[in-house]
Amino acid sequence: MNLTNKNMAFTLLELLITLIIVSILATLAAPSWSKFIAKQKINIQVWELRRTLELARSFAVSQHLVWKVCMAAHSLVCVKEQGQRLLVFADLNNDHRVNKGEVLIKDIALSGTSIKLSASGRAYVRFKPTGEAMDSGNFLVCSNDQSITYGRQAIVFRSGRIRLSKDTDNDGYDDRGGKNIKCHKP
Repeated sequence: MNLTNKNMAFTLLELLITLIIVSILATLAAPSWSKFIAKQKINIQVWELRRTLELARSFAVSQHLVWKVCMAAHSLVCVKEQGQRLLVFADLNNDHRVNKGEVLIKDIALSGTSIKLSASGRAYVRFKPTGEAMDSGNFLVCSNDQSITYGRQAIVFRSGRIRLSKDTDNDGYDDRGGKNIKCHKP
Protein backbone atom coordinates (compact mmCIF):
# COMPACT_ATOMS: atom_id res chain seq x y z
CA MET A 1 0.00 0.00 0.00
CA ASN A 2 1.18 3.38 -0.94
CA LEU A 3 0.29 5.96 1.74
CA THR A 4 1.17 9.49 0.90
CA ASN A 5 1.11 12.36 3.33
CA LYS A 6 -0.95 15.15 1.79
CA ASN A 7 -1.13 18.55 3.38
CA MET A 8 -4.71 19.65 3.86
CA ALA A 9 -5.14 23.39 3.42
CA PHE A 10 -7.29 26.01 1.73
CA THR A 11 -6.19 27.59 -1.47
CA LEU A 12 -5.95 31.34 -1.79
CA LEU A 13 -8.96 31.33 -4.11
CA GLU A 14 -11.10 29.46 -1.57
CA LEU A 15 -10.16 31.93 1.16
CA LEU A 16 -10.99 34.93 -1.04
CA ILE A 17 -14.40 33.53 -1.99
CA THR A 18 -15.18 32.83 1.69
CA LEU A 19 -14.18 36.39 2.66
CA ILE A 20 -16.37 37.84 -0.10
CA ILE A 21 -19.40 35.82 1.03
CA VAL A 22 -18.87 36.80 4.69
CA SER A 23 -18.53 40.50 3.80
CA ILE A 24 -21.73 40.40 1.70
CA LEU A 25 -23.64 38.78 4.57
CA ALA A 26 -22.26 41.32 7.06
CA THR A 27 -23.29 44.19 4.78
CA LEU A 28 -26.83 42.81 4.56
CA ALA A 29 -27.10 42.24 8.33
CA ALA A 30 -25.70 45.61 9.51
CA PRO A 31 -28.87 47.74 9.02
CA SER A 32 -31.13 45.29 10.85
CA TRP A 33 -28.54 44.93 13.62
CA SER A 34 -28.40 48.70 14.20
CA LYS A 35 -32.22 48.85 14.35
CA PHE A 36 -32.20 45.99 16.85
CA ILE A 37 -29.66 47.83 19.04
CA ALA A 38 -31.72 51.07 18.87
CA LYS A 39 -34.90 49.19 19.90
CA GLN A 40 -33.06 47.57 22.79
CA LYS A 41 -31.84 50.99 24.02
CA ILE A 42 -35.44 52.22 23.99
CA ASN A 43 -36.64 49.11 25.85
CA ILE A 44 -33.91 49.41 28.48
CA GLN A 45 -34.62 53.12 28.96
CA VAL A 46 -38.39 52.62 29.36
CA TRP A 47 -37.82 49.87 31.96
CA GLU A 48 -35.38 52.11 33.84
CA LEU A 49 -37.98 54.86 33.74
CA ARG A 50 -40.62 52.52 35.17
CA ARG A 51 -38.30 51.45 38.00
CA THR A 52 -37.57 55.10 38.75
CA LEU A 53 -41.28 55.96 38.92
CA GLU A 54 -41.90 52.97 41.18
CA LEU A 55 -39.04 54.08 43.43
CA ALA A 56 -40.54 57.56 43.79
CA ARG A 57 -43.94 56.07 44.59
CA SER A 58 -42.52 53.75 47.25
CA PHE A 59 -40.54 56.61 48.84
CA ALA A 60 -43.68 58.75 48.93
CA VAL A 61 -45.51 56.02 50.83
CA SER A 62 -42.66 55.11 53.19
CA GLN A 63 -41.51 58.69 53.93
CA HIS A 64 -45.00 60.29 54.01
CA LEU A 65 -43.81 63.04 51.64
CA VAL A 66 -44.56 64.14 48.10
CA TRP A 67 -41.79 62.93 45.78
CA LYS A 68 -41.18 64.28 42.31
CA VAL A 69 -39.82 62.59 39.16
CA CYS A 70 -38.63 64.78 36.31
CA MET A 71 -36.14 65.09 33.52
CA ALA A 72 -33.71 67.91 34.08
CA ALA A 73 -31.18 69.97 32.24
CA HIS A 74 -27.65 70.32 33.63
CA SER A 75 -28.94 73.08 35.94
CA LEU A 76 -31.21 70.53 37.72
CA VAL A 77 -34.37 72.34 36.57
CA CYS A 78 -37.30 70.15 35.46
CA VAL A 79 -38.03 70.16 31.71
CA LYS A 80 -40.65 68.40 29.52
CA GLU A 81 -38.23 67.44 26.72
CA GLN A 82 -34.54 67.13 25.96
CA GLY A 83 -33.51 66.46 29.56
CA GLN A 84 -30.01 65.13 30.14
CA ARG A 85 -30.88 63.34 33.39
CA LEU A 86 -33.76 61.75 35.25
CA LEU A 87 -34.22 62.84 38.88
CA VAL A 88 -36.21 61.65 41.89
CA PHE A 89 -36.30 64.17 44.73
CA ALA A 90 -38.40 65.75 47.46
CA ASP A 91 -39.14 69.26 46.15
CA LEU A 92 -39.75 70.91 49.53
CA ASN A 93 -40.24 74.44 48.18
CA ASN A 94 -42.06 73.32 45.00
CA ASP A 95 -39.83 75.29 42.61
CA HIS A 96 -39.30 72.30 40.27
CA ARG A 97 -35.53 72.19 40.73
CA VAL A 98 -33.15 70.45 43.11
CA ASN A 99 -31.90 72.90 45.72
CA LYS A 100 -29.54 72.61 48.68
CA GLY A 101 -31.23 70.78 51.51
CA GLU A 102 -33.58 68.81 49.23
CA VAL A 103 -33.06 65.07 49.17
CA LEU A 104 -32.10 63.65 45.76
CA ILE A 105 -32.43 59.85 45.78
CA LYS A 106 -31.85 59.08 42.11
CA ASP A 107 -29.97 60.85 39.32
CA ILE A 108 -29.65 58.92 36.05
CA ALA A 109 -27.86 60.20 32.95
CA LEU A 110 -30.01 59.92 29.81
CA SER A 111 -28.19 59.11 26.58
CA GLY A 112 -29.00 57.47 23.26
CA THR A 113 -32.72 58.18 23.60
CA SER A 114 -34.96 61.19 23.81
CA ILE A 115 -37.83 61.34 26.28
CA LYS A 116 -40.89 63.56 26.13
CA LEU A 117 -43.17 63.99 29.12
CA SER A 118 -46.90 64.65 28.76
CA ALA A 119 -48.27 65.02 32.29
CA SER A 120 -51.19 67.41 32.70
CA GLY A 121 -49.09 70.20 31.16
CA ARG A 122 -46.36 69.81 33.78
CA ALA A 123 -42.66 68.98 33.50
CA TYR A 124 -42.82 66.46 36.34
CA VAL A 125 -44.85 63.67 37.95
CA ARG A 126 -45.51 63.74 41.71
CA PHE A 127 -46.55 60.97 44.07
CA LYS A 128 -48.58 61.55 47.26
CA PRO A 129 -47.91 59.82 50.58
CA THR A 130 -50.87 57.55 49.75
CA GLY A 131 -49.04 56.26 46.66
CA GLU A 132 -51.40 58.03 44.27
CA ALA A 133 -50.03 60.18 41.47
CA MET A 134 -50.86 63.87 41.61
CA ASP A 135 -50.22 64.09 37.86
CA SER A 136 -51.26 61.44 35.35
CA GLY A 137 -49.46 61.24 32.04
CA ASN A 138 -46.84 59.41 30.05
CA PHE A 139 -43.19 59.44 29.18
CA LEU A 140 -42.58 58.78 25.47
CA VAL A 141 -39.16 57.20 24.83
CA CYS A 142 -37.70 57.46 21.31
CA SER A 143 -34.36 56.95 19.64
CA ASN A 144 -32.18 59.95 18.85
CA ASP A 145 -31.77 58.40 15.38
CA GLN A 146 -34.51 59.91 13.18
CA SER A 147 -34.64 56.78 11.01
CA ILE A 148 -35.88 54.67 13.94
CA THR A 149 -39.65 55.15 14.24
CA TYR A 150 -40.14 52.70 17.13
CA GLY A 151 -41.09 54.15 20.52
CA ARG A 152 -42.48 53.08 23.88
CA GLN A 153 -44.30 54.75 26.74
CA ALA A 154 -44.27 54.53 30.50
CA ILE A 155 -47.81 55.48 31.57
CA VAL A 156 -48.68 56.85 35.01
CA PHE A 157 -52.29 56.67 36.21
CA ARG A 158 -53.82 58.86 38.95
CA SER A 159 -54.08 55.74 41.10
CA GLY A 160 -50.27 55.60 41.05
CA ARG A 161 -50.21 52.53 38.84
CA ILE A 162 -47.41 52.51 36.30
CA ARG A 163 -47.51 50.41 33.15
CA LEU A 164 -45.56 50.15 29.93
CA SER A 165 -47.04 50.27 26.45
CA LYS A 166 -47.42 46.95 24.61
CA ASP A 167 -47.62 45.73 21.04
CA THR A 168 -51.15 44.29 21.10
CA ASP A 169 -51.52 43.61 17.36
CA ASN A 170 -48.03 42.10 16.78
CA ASP A 171 -47.01 44.58 14.08
CA GLY A 172 -43.70 45.49 15.74
CA TYR A 173 -44.94 48.78 17.21
CA ASP A 174 -46.39 49.42 20.66
CA ASP A 175 -49.95 50.69 20.63
CA ARG A 176 -51.64 53.73 22.18
CA GLY A 177 -55.43 53.62 22.01
CA GLY A 178 -55.36 51.31 18.98
CA LYS A 179 -52.81 53.48 17.11
CA ASN A 180 -49.12 52.67 16.76
CA ILE A 181 -46.65 54.68 18.81
CA LYS A 182 -44.24 56.13 16.29
CA CYS A 183 -41.64 58.67 17.19
CA HIS A 184 -40.42 59.95 13.84
CA LYS A 185 -42.15 59.86 10.50
CA PRO A 186 -40.38 57.48 8.10
